[in-house]
Amino acid sequence: MRTVHVVIIAVIMSIIVVSSVVVYTVFSPDKSPRPENSITVIDALGRSVKIDLPVKKVIITGKSAFPIVTVAYMFHEAENLVYDVDPSLANVELFKMIDPNIGSKANSQIGTSSPNVEDVAREKPDVVILKTSKSGFGDQLESLGIKVVYVDFENIDTYLRDLLTLGKIFGDEQRGEEIANYYSEMYENTLSRTSAGEDRPEVLFLYYSTKGGTISFNAPGKGFLQTSMIEAAGGHSLSEEFAGEGWNQVSFEQIASWNPDIIFLVTYGNDPSPSMMKDNRLNDPIWKNITAVATGRIYAIPDDCGNLSALGSWDTPGSRWIIGLQWMATKILPDLFQDVGLENNAKEFYSRMYGLSDENVNKLVNQITGDFV
Repeated sequence: MRTVHVVIIAVIMSIIVVSSVVVYTVFSPDKSPRPENSITVIDALGRSVKIDLPVKKVIITGKSAFPIVTVAYMFHEAENLVYDVDPSLANVELFKMIDPNIGSKANSQIGTSSPNVEDVAREKPDVVILKTSKSGFGDQLESLGIKVVYVDFENIDTYLRDLLTLGKIFGDEQRGEEIANYYSEMYENTLSRTSAGEDRPEVLFLYYSTKGGTISFNAPGKGFLQTSMIEAAGGHSLSEEFAGEGWNQVSFEQIASWNPDIIFLVTYGNDPSPSMMKDNRLNDPIWKNITAVATGRIYAIPDDCGNLSALGSWDTPGSRWIIGLQWMATKILPDLFQDVGLENNAKEFYSRMYGLSDENVNKLVNQITGDFV
């Protein structure tokens, strides 16, 4: 009889143990990590954008897409995720080095400055990245259920913020932080030398344009990156009196009235190139009394993409403005930056930011146009 009681008790205890395990399994919180199925980013317009994972297709398009593409490719996953770039990129040496498959992605008008909404939607991208010059284009995409993220890249603060945003989109936040730290360190190193309160040369940044068949000189407004670069590099930007972002047409009379100590020139093209425009100004008797021309302190901005629009010019919000900043500093305050090795810094940039081989790095540096050296 005692044996029976022992067996019954053992059975009851087993049931209690099993029941406890079942109850704990069903009702206790699951401590194991769960894979995320979405990310949320705050874009340059302050909007919260939820993007489904995994991100497999990213399209960068619209006005000012070129500079954004150069930033995106600093993330290694961009080679696999970026689709439908501007067709002209297929012939650019830098991008052929970065992405050997660039030709297969450069065969439509989707990545151009004026894409068609239906064409973009047909590609079913996980996210479309646009510059902050918000227009109806982004709204139309969103009305079709396509996620749109706006970026700015027009000053150091927005640059660092947008780098971290791209890090989330491309699934490599650590890389985003690494790139942001690099830019921050380079910027602060320059600023630490120029913020000592020395006399600042008066600098004028000029964009020579022939758009629409009209010849004009244009200067950047206070909110443009070029203005921020001049100030950080130790100069006083004469055109900062123009409020906001954007280009402002200026007459020769205005330029003469400003009488800048230094002039930086861009054309974003080869006909004419910045170097050609520089030579024209130096040989133009009308300009000879302007201090920058009289002293030979007029410089063509370096470019590493054959002067293809704003793609390779070192003054734009693309990736190379950070070495463009150092270059500007050596022209504005040469005595203060005589120890800066621009060629070595450019080589380090191409190697560190794009992972290029020494052979390709040397090839790129040797084909930089403008007044790089």
